[in-house]
Amino acid sequence: MMKYVTRGTLAALALGTVSMTAEAQLIVGNDQSGTATIWHIDVATGVATSLYSASTSEAKPWGMAYDPATNTLYWNNGSNLYSSPFNIGGLTPTLLGGMTYNGSSVNFVGLGFRNGMLVGTRNIATEAVYEIDPATRVASLVYQYSSAFDHGGVDVDFTTGLLYGLSDSTTGGQGRGLYEIDTANQTETFRAPYFNGETDLDGLAVHNGIAYYVSDGPNTTQANFYVVDIATGTQLGTLPSPFTGSGVFSAAAFIAPIPAPGALALLGLAGLTGLRRRRR
Repeated sequence: MMKYVTRGTLAALALGTVSMTAEAQLIVGNDQSGTATIWHIDVATGVATSLYSASTSEAKPWGMAYDPATNTLYWNNGSNLYSSPFNIGGLTPTLLGGMTYNGSSVNFVGLGFRNGMLVGTRNIATEAVYEIDPATRVASLVYQYSSAFDHGGVDVDFTTGLLYGLSDSTTGGQGRGLYEIDTANQTETFRAPYFNGETDLDGLAVHNGIAYYVSDGPNTTQANFYVVDIATGTQLGTLPSPFTGSGVFSAAAFIAPIPAPGALALLGLAGLTGLRRRRR
């Protein structure tokens, strides 16, 4: 007897393939002295797993961003930009080189990724949002915001393309908290406050309307990271910090995988099956 694969079955298979490509998780690090670690954190359980540890600068990120199209994790220490394919089994850091602006070396305190470019912020000299070409590491100024803001953590929500920044300043906008940064219209909108009396949160990851505030530690004084619903501006919960030492900077990125080619093919086949059925 001939068996047919239904459109629903194909869609289920495709979704199953998507779910197996990789888990969407939080990656964090800080620049603590001595040995530092870049961690993978399971956002469902709070369990932290070491991805890379060293006493040298490649293990001590100031900013971090993820490109899902190429499965590349980027991070910087000062002006030096590093990258690695993301692998839950560990990272293999590569020093890409120094970043520049107007021909001079430049550092960034936060990184995000959108439209094939890194997005960075500075909190000294010309405080602004910059775009950085990851191939050439050359930065260009996009939006110079008021120095009343102090955007250390910055990230782009891959699901919406929106850019967000954390500000430690009490004078910018509505004070310390999460701001949506509109670089096209050169505006900032307050979205959520800091919680639990926090005054120094330097790492930010955002995905699907959820923001992750990442402190720079140590976990003896800053025990938790914060999970925040951007739409309501409320705290959803916390994740335990794995940082054992105090850093000046911390960094975060959210690993949000895109469907594998096989999954996309299955989804396309499911659509064709439905189309043929309608034509008949």
